[in-house]
Amino acid sequence: HRKEKPFPCTTCGKRFAWRLNLVKHQRTHTGERPYTCSEYEHCGKVFTWESSLSRHRWTHMGETPFKCQDCGKSF
Repeated sequence: HRKEKPFPCTTCGKRFAWRLNLVKHQRTHTGERPYTCSEYEHCGKVFTWESSLSRHRWTHMGETPFKCQDCGKSF
């Protein structure tokens, strides 16, 4: 673990040990959404996080790999 955090956010002052984490954090301020769904020609949804795009792609495949522990609904 790095205790030193040399990368400060110029907007809110939060500090990060890794530059990449700062870059990702800054999207919360800028609203940047660099990940676009190109699975289907007419989708075009955009996402802030790559993991959100990956999860979204399952909607095109009809997969529902998760199940709610409370209601049993799959998603």
